[in-house]
Amino acid sequence: MKVSVAKYYILLILAMIFWGGSWVSAQIVVSVAPPMTVGFFRFFTASLIFLPLFLATQRKSLRTYTARDFKLFFVLGLIGVFGYGILFLIGMQFTTAAQGSIIAGINPVTVSLLAFLILQERLTPKWRYTGFLFSFLGIVFVVGVQALLDFHLEYLIGNIILICAMFTWGSYSILGKSVMKERSSLETTAMGIFFGTLIFFIGALFEQFWTLPIMYDPTFWLNILYMGLFVTVLGFLFYFLGIKNLGASKSAVFISMVPVFGTLFSFLLLHEPIYPTFLIGLIFVIVGILFINYPRKAQTTDVQPSPTPLNES
Repeated sequence: MKVSVAKYYILLILAMIFWGGSWVSAQIVVSVAPPMTVGFFRFFTASLIFLPLFLATQRKSLRTYTARDFKLFFVLGLIGVFGYGILFLIGMQFTTAAQGSIIAGINPVTVSLLAFLILQERLTPKWRYTGFLFSFLGIVFVVGVQALLDFHLEYLIGNIILICAMFTWGSYSILGKSVMKERSSLETTAMGIFFGTLIFFIGALFEQFWTLPIMYDPTFWLNILYMGLFVTVLGFLFYFLGIKNLGASKSAVFISMVPVFGTLFSFLLLHEPIYPTFLIGLIFVIVGILFINYPRKAQTTDVQPSPTPLNES
């Protein structure tokens, strides 16, 4: 493998490590701060980097925006940044980082499923649809089978909320794909983050974030910095470099590593128990992702993954 190619594989692995670690980081911050405050400071941190980058490279685009463009950007921020973000944070208040990261592994599956239902996009060859079955079985083991063996109502509630978050992300991805036919991925993501941050800010005002003890907690700020800079900004940039230089299909396969790293970090850093049902579910989810995103031949038309992963989170 050439060094010039190998570096993009390394960047993709780093992006997956960042996204896997986001579940541990989220578990820490939601235990000390309300969700609106967490979401605001996370995406405000990302905005401090994304917006200057956007203005430096896409300044001319501002002159061509119409009212329709701003409405679409607002909806993207409402669904993909705020909607997904708040469900993600609320879900993590109930469940564990290990379970959450495995459930997040169905992200590419929900995107492909909604693309099939809404856009009538078809996976080819048809054996790729087996991936939906494997991913569904994986979630059954994590959410259903484990609940039968060792029932915790709070875990079940959190996991259901996270599944809703994954479908919210899928809806955002479908809308984002249509917007990116006319606008670049950078401006689509930057503007979505901008409006999503504004919505989170309004919520954080109701939580009176300036009165919270976490304003003076270095652990909170370190995790916010990690989620804003490493998960959202660097994860986004590294993943896009992979897509640009290696192709979408090869890059998408790496997403299967997110639940692996998430489960590993939750065990090593939070000392969460890893049950056999979790490992079985993890394997099923990974196999499902690989079936759907297996590198295709050049002449085959296939569903591409969404190129706007804000968090894998």
